[in-house]
Amino acid sequence: MKKVSVSRIAELRQKAGLTQKELALKVGVTETTIRNYEKGRSILEWIERVIRLCDALNCAPLELKGYVNLEEIVRSSK
Repeated sequence: MKKVSVSRIAELRQKAGLTQKELALKVGVTETTIRNYEKGRSILEWIERVIRLCDALNCAPLELKGYVNLEEIVRSSK
């Protein structure tokens, strides 16, 4: 029997006990989008760009969306 390769996203989704549909609802995308992510279409390039952007700006991904860096808050309150 041939071993089927499972993407890291699919592996993490399965480990979380979620179906593609459940993950799609949590993320706010379609089930087709999740299937595409799991097949390696588009998301990996996007993630790599976000990582490079964060490296260049010395920030965390959540900071790009406007979330506060909790580490900075803790440091500044000391």
